[in-house]
Amino acid sequence: MTRTFSWGILAPGNIASKFVSELKSVPNARILAVASRELSRAEKFASAYGIERSYGSYKELAADPDLDIIYVASPHAFHAEHTILCLRHKKAVLCEKAFALNSEQVREMIRTAQEEKVFLMEAFFTPHQPSYQEARKILASGLLGEIKHLNGWFGFNKSPYDLKGRLYNPALGGGALLDIGLYPIFDALWFMGKPSEVSAIADITPQKIDQSVTAMLKFEGGKSASIFASFLSAVGVGTDIFCEKGTIKLRRSSALDQSLEIHLPGEPVKILNWDEGNCGLKLEAINTMNCLENKQLESDIRSHHDSLALMNLLDIILEKIGLR
Repeated sequence: MTRTFSWGILAPGNIASKFVSELKSVPNARILAVASRELSRAEKFASAYGIERSYGSYKELAADPDLDIIYVASPHAFHAEHTILCLRHKKAVLCEKAFALNSEQVREMIRTAQEEKVFLMEAFFTPHQPSYQEARKILASGLLGEIKHLNGWFGFNKSPYDLKGRLYNPALGGGALLDIGLYPIFDALWFMGKPSEVSAIADITPQKIDQSVTAMLKFEGGKSASIFASFLSAVGVGTDIFCEKGTIKLRRSSALDQSLEIHLPGEPVKILNWDEGNCGLKLEAINTMNCLENKQLESDIRSHHDSLALMNLLDIILEKIGLR
């Protein structure tokens, strides 16, 4: 990479803090500005991370002529609105997951990026990670034979919950599926492709929030996947891929702490780990800057088609559990 790219941060929340902490270690990345609807929040964030410019509106951030890329980290109920604002100002966008609330919004985001001829990518960190890339290589090698079943889960329990907080707030796109369930759903798509049949059940609050979701996916050839996501069960996060000759187990305690286990009958378990420098949210940023360097309008790792395919499947599951 031969040039330095200037980044703007839209919405200084928890995920933005994690992203910026990693981005600061990336060569060729300069974090120039941050914006919040409350200027004081932007100024506090800027002070904490040594960011030069603070804005009290997202429009001011999008209009900053010195920015190359804007990282959109607002609640996903506002992702489409904020992403389109930045794209209309000719800013490349890396937008947090869930990419939007539904596939209609995702199509509008992609259509705007194509009209403006500006780069757009969903900040879905898992396909960039060495553990996921290695798992795909192992499966492609034939070592374990064909995948027969995938079991993916993501859950935590911090109850009692604030029913006005983001996770349980319908106005902010709350719910287990769009917040954490999309990770194991992504895994099924990434490793197995598009399912032929989908069924799902959920524990839904009176406010119409799915606080636990279970989905079953059927694929051609008798293959299947089971998905579980919950705000009520402290199961952590993981994916087991059951194959003809053995099993791959993907685990992580954070974006920076990942492992992959290979289980073959009669053989010692092989465990692969990666250094923090080779993992994390920063890989999304590096891929974004590489794409801009190469004048690409979308990523080969997380394409527009991939993001739309995920949202289409999430739409189906939401319909199955009676939500939209």
